[in-house]
Amino acid sequence: MAVARKPRVDEKGRKSRQIGPNIVRAWFDSVINPLLRALETERELLQKRNWTWRFRPAGLELIRPARVYVEPEARDNLKQFAALNPDCGRAIDSHDAKVHALLEECTKLHEATVRDESFGALCARVTSAESLSGLNVADLSELFGAYPPEDHLNILAQYVTNNTGELGSYYVSAKLWNRYRTEFLELRDRPAVRSYHESTAKAGESLVREVNRLIQLLEEKRLALSLEYDQPYVAVTRPAGLSERSL
Repeated sequence: MAVARKPRVDEKGRKSRQIGPNIVRAWFDSVINPLLRALETERELLQKRNWTWRFRPAGLELIRPARVYVEPEARDNLKQFAALNPDCGRAIDSHDAKVHALLEECTKLHEATVRDESFGALCARVTSAESLSGLNVADLSELFGAYPPEDHLNILAQYVTNNTGELGSYYVSAKLWNRYRTEFLELRDRPAVRSYHESTAKAGESLVREVNRLIQLLEEKRLALSLEYDQPYVAVTRPAGLSERSL
């Protein structure tokens, strides 16, 4: 049984405002735990230098501002948590600023890749009739699905931007990308592209450091709150009719 907590008082003996276990429970369930799960995914992607950039709509698919990871109806809880835990609030703001910076660098890198003459020449060669025959492909629609021809360069530049490895066979463009991937990725060293690639990598490295810092802060805050308010990290609900003895 949890021990009743004495109300906090200030130096004049007045009861001070304080959070309680219900608020902590809401923070765990709707803010801290969802953020930690999403940030772990971010860290894994960033360490692989997979920025999850998408040219349409322009954005990072799986690396997002913190509020996106919180359900819309719980975003007021996020605001409250950030306001009452300003160290975490500042770290969240810093994380989100670095996400925006990475987005901007990916946008520039993608645009520079599409503009590069060598990239255009390579795309023309690998989508030629001769190349398609070698890939045992009858038509470009087999490689690009419903994307119109004007988007084909954007798709391949998207792969370059994301440092994409070998694609699984369930990707329609896998045959083309896997055959010519090394040639495409070598374009990152072209003078017209190199500086953008390096700037994007630096933005990713800066963000992963911030992700690590935010994860550490959230884990430390969760531990402190858990011990102070006698709240488990995850509230496990026992199914109806299931007794402790049957577990």
